[in-house]
Amino acid sequence: MTTPKAQIWAQRLAESRQALLTLLTKLEPDQWHTPVYSEGAQWTVMTAVAHLIDSERGMSVQVHKTRKGQETVPVGFDIDHWNAGVQERIGEQTPEQLLALLAATRAKTLDVMASLKEEEWALQGRHPSRGVITIEQYYETIALHEQLHTADIQRAVEAN
Repeated sequence: MTTPKAQIWAQRLAESRQALLTLLTKLEPDQWHTPVYSEGAQWTVMTAVAHLIDSERGMSVQVHKTRKGQETVPVGFDIDHWNAGVQERIGEQTPEQLLALLAATRAKTLDVMASLKEEEWALQGRHPSRGVITIEQYYETIALHEQLHTADIQRAVEAN
């Protein structure tokens, strides 16, 4: 049975995803190569989307570990180093493949969310940048993270 919190967060995640997809599906093929971030290694729209997939997968693992009472990420985990390896973990993908990975990753996220018992939403794990947070805050982080990168992609595309 889906809890009220799962329904709320499923809706919020749907809203953040719809904003991202509305933007991405309007892009011309060359716009996927638009630089979004240039500090350190340059990230294009494609890299930013791969990062969203990778980070949602990572937070899903953290939710799983939190449910089992396991350590999520060790103290001292270097998120910048982790983020620098996104291309290695996701690999070279076409825009169509990235869109499919976004959908598959979100489907798994929603399946896990729907399986949460009411009392599990308050379980805590360590997020690499937010510190100790609840499972509910992991889903909040996924939605806010997606909104942040959607806005950054939008600005980059409009500037070019």
